Amino acid sequence: MRLARIAGIGFKINAFFLLLCLAYILLGLGQEVLLITAAVLVHELAHTMVAVTLGVKISEVELLPFGGQAKVEDFTGLEPEKEIYVALAGPLMSLSMAAAFFFLLPDRGDLTELFININLFLGFFNLFPALPLDGGRVVRAVLSRRFGYRKATLTAAFMGKLTAVLVGGSGVYLTYTAMSGANLIIIGVLLYWAASREKNLLAYAFMRFLINKKSQLTRRGFMDCQQIVATQDTLVKKILDSSRPSHYLTVLIIGADESVIGIRSEAELIECLLEKGPAACVRDV
Repeated sequence: MRLARIAGIGFKINAFFLLLCLAYILLGLGQEVLLITAAVLVHELAHTMVAVTLGVKISEVELLPFGGQAKVEDFTGLEPEKEIYVALAGPLMSLSMAAAFFFLLPDRGDLTELFININLFLGFFNLFPALPLDGGRVVRAVLSRRFGYRKATLTAAFMGKLTAVLVGGSGVYLTYTAMSGANLIIIGVLLYWAASREKNLLAYAFMRFLINKKSQLTRRGFMDCQQIVATQDTLVKKILDSSRPSHYLTVLIIGADESVIGIRSEAELIECLLEKGPAACVRDV
């Protein structure tokens, strides 16, 4: 469901989140729904404002109970620092909101206390090192420099699914013992779904990452070089898995007698992979 359009960026509510809100309203908790939606919206607006400031183009933001997911037109994998700044903006805003209401309003009512707790939850929960949470994006940005974007995404997505299982399991336990864990079960299910979607979209995102790096080289005219040695039978996709953000990859190709056969650029590897598919090897370049 489309919620609003701010500064050219569309904000929509995830269908499962909308159903959860409707359930709360039917239970007479309409004010709580407004507070949750407002806290999540402010959290995502913080991401959006920092992204716009850094020149990252965002087309749409989807609101979820634990925050949201943004569709980024530019690819932040090329500049991990930008992804870190954008990711941390949301939790910092939520924690700042909680602190402001806690210290500036000494006489707090139930709704104010609830709003503080919601922001504390959004702030601390999103710092977990698991995709699609903000902490997971920070971890991916850090790991991508050493292991490449693909492996970093797989690692952070796995952590997201593991976190989802732990959250959902806690909800089941609380529901069984105290009948109070339904929210955690729903959040666990949504988090698992979102983490799985990150993994499923990896192939598309990784290809866009590589293509955008080629565009960056064309635009800037230079990049730091990362050189590796490979045989002719090495799969191109296996080489590209080790590609790092902000580094241009060159491959020194050697024969059976370890003599140098030639050198291939990352652009040539990308074009070969696009043309011949995942079975392409270095000799096809």
